[in-house]
Amino acid sequence: MHKILIGGGGTGAAFALTSRLRAHWHDDVFIIITDTNPEHLVTTSVLADGFHQVPPASDPAFDTALKGIIQSEEITTYIPIHNAEMRAAWRLQAHDYGWPVDFWMQGPGAHLLDKRAADPWLESIGVRVPAGPDDLAKQAPGSQWFVKPRDGFGSTGARKETTAALARLPADEMSGLVVQEVCDHPEITIDSFYDATSGAVYAYCRERLETKAGVCTKARIFQDGELVDFAARIGAALQQRGIICFQAMVGQGGWCVTDLNLRAGGGTALTCAAGFDVLSASYACRIGEPYDRFLRPMTDKEEIFVTRQYSEFVMARRP
Repeated sequence: MHKILIGGGGTGAAFALTSRLRAHWHDDVFIIITDTNPEHLVTTSVLADGFHQVPPASDPAFDTALKGIIQSEEITTYIPIHNAEMRAAWRLQAHDYGWPVDFWMQGPGAHLLDKRAADPWLESIGVRVPAGPDDLAKQAPGSQWFVKPRDGFGSTGARKETTAALARLPADEMSGLVVQEVCDHPEITIDSFYDATSGAVYAYCRERLETKAGVCTKARIFQDGELVDFAARIGAALQQRGIICFQAMVGQGGWCVTDLNLRAGGGTALTCAAGFDVLSASYACRIGEPYDRFLRPMTDKEEIFVTRQYSEFVMARRP
């Protein structure tokens, strides 16, 4: 039996992944969830076989806690969700657990989690990114820029700012930001599946028609040749096995990748609902099973609209 540990249990990404694993592998998987919240506040726990409350992944105690869970539960697959969990996974994967543990990371190193480092890497493989200011001090005070944290998640802290406003920020705050040109809509998330063994790529473009709390709730799923090419380039360079997602908008030179995420997104479940189950395909790929039943190419003229509604779960009842 495969014993799977999934981080960030309170996220939509963790709930979607757990749902897909439970739907297709039933009793062949034993799923354990971790989160900083107690079990009765983590909806994903209702689909899991076990739960562990852990410190924040940014806490030095997290590594010890995670290593202890992997060893005590005899975990064979660890799937981190948050960037800090991924950094911990990179640190812990070298440890000898006495059996093979598949840590779901993608890429040549954790440095790609830094959004400022990701842009030059993307450019080096022929993927266009938004232009940044050569010298911010020389830009017109009223010029607008798109600003986001170097270690952001779920659009938190992403905003537009003028040159003048950025000039007033303390140096330490500026060092934690990425400054880019303001790109034009539409805003697209590409759910990208790649198999480094075969070179197979399946990329589904998800136009964000509506978002709530930074997560897509209404989407148009379609195909775009240039964005699929971006997915193939990224997948080959990462030697990707399974799912990542990246965002794209229109910059000065055309489509630009505005954000690279080495994981599934909070809205990836919308792509799965449309009939392109990249989450199940990713697990199948990583355990060496065929994944063709979960995926198919889209035609150029095909489009599918998907909406999301919330469900309510009573997690605990006390006198």
